[in-house]
Amino acid sequence: MDITEIAEALGQWFRGNLQLNKPLADLTTFRIGGPAGLLAMPKGIEDLKLITQEIASSGMDFFVLGHGSNVLISDLGFPGIVLVLGEGFKRIKRQGKDKVYVEAGCELNRLIAWTIERDLAGLELLAGIPGSIGGSVRMNAEAQGCSIGDTVREVSVLRLEGKEVSDRQMPAQNMHFGYRKTDIEDNEIIYRVKLKLDNSGKDDLEARRKEVMRWRKKNQPLAKPSAGSIFRNPAGTSAGELIDRCGLKGKRIGGAVVSEKHANFIVNTGGATARDVYELIDSIKEEVRSREGIELEEEIKLIGDMGGGSS
Repeated sequence: MDITEIAEALGQWFRGNLQLNKPLADLTTFRIGGPAGLLAMPKGIEDLKLITQEIASSGMDFFVLGHGSNVLISDLGFPGIVLVLGEGFKRIKRQGKDKVYVEAGCELNRLIAWTIERDLAGLELLAGIPGSIGGSVRMNAEAQGCSIGDTVREVSVLRLEGKEVSDRQMPAQNMHFGYRKTDIEDNEIIYRVKLKLDNSGKDDLEARRKEVMRWRKKNQPLAKPSAGSIFRNPAGTSAGELIDRCGLKGKRIGGAVVSEKHANFIVNTGGATARDVYELIDSIKEEVRSREGIELEEEIKLIGDMGGGSS
C-alpha cells in the first residue's frame, strides 16, 4: 500500500486533516523543511489509533512533529507519514489539588500559563521553551535547573510493534529521565501526560516566569527562526562556550548563521535551507573537534535525507 492509498483508506473514517505532499517549513520553528508524503492531524485519540494502525499494518515510515522546535527537516522533505498532534490534542484537566492531565499537542507555554493561573508550581522555570508537551517530555525539557521529568507521574503512549498497536500507561517510576532524553522509544507515540505539581502563590510564580523570560530575551536570539540549542552540552562545559572559544559566532553558510548572541543557536536569517544548516553543523563539529578535542553531539533531531552523513 502506497501513501496515496493510505490517505484514501483513511479518508472516509478520519475526522482530522489529511494532506498529501504538504510542505513542512511553516510547521517548524526553523521555517525550513520540504514536503511530507502525508501530513496527518488527528482530531482525537480515535483518529490517532486509526492512523497508527494503518502505519503498523503498512510498515510506512513515520514521525511525530510537535510544535516544530528541536528539529531540522530535509529540503527533500519526508516521504512517509508526519503526525501532528495539534488542535485535537490540547486539552488540560486538573485532578484534585495538585494533579494535571495534559494532552501531548498542548504547547508547553500554554500549560505554564494555565498552571500559574491556578497557583500550581513546578513548570514556570521552563517558560519560553517553544515545544509541545509530547516533545518536551520525550526530550525531558530542562532549564534553570528544572526539568519537566521532575513533575511527570505517568505517560500514555500508543506503541507500534510489528503490525499491532497497543495503548499503554507508563508510570514515571518505571522510566528514566536523563539529560535531554527519556527511554520512550521511537515506536511509542505520547498522547497524554499526568503531572504532579506543587501549590504556590500566583504572584510568585508569575514573577519567576517573567524573570526567566527576561533572561531568555537577553541571552538567546528569539527574534529570528531557530530550532533552539543545536548541540548537547558535553560533560563539564557548555557547547555554546566551546563554539564561542573557536571564534565561530557569526559564521555563515547560505542563510544559516551561528548566532552572535548565543553560539549554540543557528538562526535562519532568511532563505536558509536544511542543507545550509547541516553543512554549518558539520563545520562547527569539525572546528570544535580540531581545536578543543571534543566531539559535539546534536541535540536537534535530523529528519530525512540531508545529502550525506554528519561528521
